[in-house]
Amino acid sequence: MKITIDDLEAFIAVADYESFNQAANKIGITQPALSRRIKKLEDTLGAKLLDRTTRKISVSIVGEEFITEARRMIEEFSKSIDDVQELIKTRTGSISLTTNMTIANSILPNIVYQFKKKNPNIRLRISQDSSPEAIKKVLRRECEFAIAQYSQDDPNIEFEPLINDSFEMICNKNHPLAKKKKIQWKDFESHNFLKLGSNSRTINILKNELGDKINYLNGDIEVDHFSALIGLVEKNLGVSAIPSLAKFKRPENDIITRPIDNPKVSRMLGIITYKGRSLSPASKIFCDLIKEKIRNLGN
Repeated sequence: MKITIDDLEAFIAVADYESFNQAANKIGITQPALSRRIKKLEDTLGAKLLDRTTRKISVSIVGEEFITEARRMIEEFSKSIDDVQELIKTRTGSISLTTNMTIANSILPNIVYQFKKKNPNIRLRISQDSSPEAIKKVLRRECEFAIAQYSQDDPNIEFEPLINDSFEMICNKNHPLAKKKKIQWKDFESHNFLKLGSNSRTINILKNELGDKINYLNGDIEVDHFSALIGLVEKNLGVSAIPSLAKFKRPENDIITRPIDNPKVSRMLGIITYKGRSLSPASKIFCDLIKEKIRNLGN
C-alpha cells in the first residue's frame, strides 16, 4: 500500500489533538474513515504510531520519530504545489501597463523583448500616456501599474522610484556648443532653442525649475514629440535640452549630449501602483526587468 498525504495529515491531526473525534472534525472526515487511514499508515510502516488506552491517545516512541518526517514531507509537498502554481501564473495571463512616452520609445522595447522571450504566453497591453493620465489609469484600475513621473500626493497611490532622469543638452556635433565640456542654461541664450509644445509635461518641468532662467530658452521651432525634436537637432537646426532617457531612442551619429548645471534639472520616474494592491506574479517579473534595465543603463 502507498502512503498518501491524506494519511500523513490524519496521523498529525490525531497526534496534535490526542483525540480521534477532534482530529476527524479538523480534517473534515468521519471518525471511522480517520481510523482506517491510521491503520493503513501503521500497516504500511509495520509499526504502531499511536498508543491507545480507554482514556487517552498518545504518540508512540516510533511515532515521535516519524512525526517530524511526516511534517517535513507535508511542508515540502505544499511548497511544491505553491511553486508550480506560481510558475503557471507567470507563464499565462496578461499584463496591462502604461508608460510615459520617453520610456515607451527608449528602453521599453528591449524590456518587452526580453520578457516575451522567457514568457511567450503572457499577453501584454501597453499604452503610452502623459504621467498625469498614466496615474489616472492606475486609479481607475485600467492598468495594473504605470512607469511614469509622480509629483502628486494621492493616498491611493504607491510610488517606487526608479531613476532621477536629468536633463541634458543635445546638439549636432558641428554646433558651437558641442565644443563646450560644461553647459549652463545661460549658454542657450544666443542659440536657437528647439522646444516641445507649450502644454507638454517636459516644458512645464523646465518652467517650474528654471524660474527666470527659462528666458534663456528662445527659438522659432516648436514640436510635439522628442523624435521630431531629435531629428531637427540632427539636421543642426538648433539645440535643445531633453531628459537623459530620451537619448536612448536611437543612436544618431551626428548628435552629442552634455550635462547641464546651474541648476541641475531632473524628473523622478518610477513604478506607480494602486496602494494595497499586489502585483500579479507576471507583472512582478516584468517590473524586476525594468529595474534591472535601469540599473544597467550606464554600463
